Amino acid sequence: MKAKKEKPKVAVAMSGGIDSSVSALLLKKRGFSVSGFFLKFWSDPTCGIKRENGCCDSESLKKAKEVAKKIGMPIHIVDVEKIFKKTIVDNFIDEYKNLRTPNPCVGCNKSIKFGWFLNFAEELGFDKIATGHYAKIKKDGNNIFHLFSGRDTTKDQSYFLCQLDQKQLSKTLFPVGNLTKREVMQIAKKNRLDFENRKESQEICFIQDKNYGDFLKRHISQKFFQSGEIVNLENKKIGRHQGLVNYTIGQRKGIDQTGMKNPNRIPLYVAGFEEKENKLIVGSKKDIYGKSMKVKNIRWISKAAEKKALLGKNIKVKIRYRHVPASCSIKGAEIKFKKPQWAITPGQYAVFYWKDEVLGGGTIL
Repeated sequence: MKAKKEKPKVAVAMSGGIDSSVSALLLKKRGFSVSGFFLKFWSDPTCGIKRENGCCDSESLKKAKEVAKKIGMPIHIVDVEKIFKKTIVDNFIDEYKNLRTPNPCVGCNKSIKFGWFLNFAEELGFDKIATGHYAKIKKDGNNIFHLFSGRDTTKDQSYFLCQLDQKQLSKTLFPVGNLTKREVMQIAKKNRLDFENRKESQEICFIQDKNYGDFLKRHISQKFFQSGEIVNLENKKIGRHQGLVNYTIGQRKGIDQTGMKNPNRIPLYVAGFEEKENKLIVGSKKDIYGKSMKVKNIRWISKAAEKKALLGKNIKVKIRYRHVPASCSIKGAEIKFKKPQWAITPGQYAVFYWKDEVLGGGTIL
């Protein structure tokens, strides 16, 4: 008689939110040996208001402990403040100093949640990790792991996972990836996990006051906030800006037009920067479209994914999280669109898809 195969030991990254909580519950019900881990990230000590990191504040920890007790699993608190600050926050600040608009969540997934935490869990003897991401992983007959969009297209988080590699995918479970948010909420309610009055955070977790400009002022030199000219594409003065770091490609808010004869009547958008002369370049909406872009450090999910992408058949790309995937062709670092795209922003991630499969992604130059 064959011995019954033991279920893997799983370390679940618990945030105190409904998605990670239901993920832990589902794994527990399926017979996995489950333990929860609450990661404490960096909180800004220079913030004038006493507010913790949005992903791991005291209320979130309290909720994570409550859920762990209800479903009958141990939970551990892990301090990752130093590595999070060095890897994620410092990079965020550096990118803005170089007039790029970063997406720290992609870096956090690659380096912290599925990097440091995965290695940490393996050292403790766990076979896999799990999170509450809305995405799916499938293994084919050649033992290659594929990453797909979550079933709930309104909550899909596959974009943020574009930098994961084969080892990371092979060691990861996404228990809610094949569920809708409504189904997750129903499971929580059925199992008396009370989340009715909890709001989900949609902002960058370590900016407690939700004001990027104020955050940057506290962490970088005032020289980055020197006022300068706002000019149009013909180099004619439009007004004055309050520091180039306060602007991003496609931005409309905060563009001074007092240098124009008929101020504030024509919608203008940030089109680019002239860093040496400290000028902000603006244009009309039609001027912000681009036919191509360059992408650096493309990381493919697998060799098979790279081959599929370079063949170029039915490949689409998202140039920001909420962007509608656009048909494109890939030639080295250059990406050409079939139709011009709005506000191609340096620092954001370009994520390549074939249907609902994520092939990989890199940083827009």
